[in-house]
Amino acid sequence: MTIAVRRAGNTLRVISSEGHSRSATHNGGELAALARRRSFLVVDPQALVRHGLALTLSSLYEGAQTWQAGTLAEALSLLAAGASVPDVVLLDADGLGPDRMVAVADFLSRLQGVPAVVMSSSFSAAETRTLLTAGAAACLLKSDPSAVLAEAVGLALTREGYVQMPYALLAPVNPMPVMEDGLEQANVARLTNRQRDIFKLLLSGCSNKEIARRLGVLEGTVKVHVRAMMQKLGARNRTQIAILAARTGFRPE
Repeated sequence: MTIAVRRAGNTLRVISSEGHSRSATHNGGELAALARRRSFLVVDPQALVRHGLALTLSSLYEGAQTWQAGTLAEALSLLAAGASVPDVVLLDADGLGPDRMVAVADFLSRLQGVPAVVMSSSFSAAETRTLLTAGAAACLLKSDPSAVLAEAVGLALTREGYVQMPYALLAPVNPMPVMEDGLEQANVARLTNRQRDIFKLLLSGCSNKEIARRLGVLEGTVKVHVRAMMQKLGARNRTQIAILAARTGFRPE
């Protein structure tokens, strides 16, 4: 079962837990009117899977154009060429190795606002939170029925902040969670109060300039704190900070 929720600031609010096909088709007339203008980018290492997804999208949106890429690098090359600007990207996260969250989060950051539906045979709760925080419009299991894919694409096309995830992963976040990695928890605990403030703003998507303005400090001061934080957390960039935060249950709000 997959659930649809809506982004609200730094939180996710439940808006529907059943009747998925209804929200995908309630504005069917409107979507049909726009169908011929729809375009999609399918990223999957398996050619037959890419072809199958392309056929599915063509059946949902008559006349839609679909581009296909076997790797993230190939997809980025297509986007950089400027000849193809898809309405929605469909991405298979399987087969990207143990650092797949870093690879997918980096890819999402390069889409410049294009909504992405991320698919996998399985997601952990931490992975789902990481991907939605990074900007994914949906996290779908490959075992989901085709109706769920249809709804996810339909919601992504609205660009109204709706996201989807497996229902089993929607659970209250314990403010004092049991850590999978005690070292990561200890590293977060080592942050100073000011670094924690900056940590929260980083997770909210603020730039160094925005953080400086909100905290009333110089941008150079923020950069110094960010470098110190990365050293304490063992992170090389902001994406890794977000992944560590998801693992430890640290929330920006």
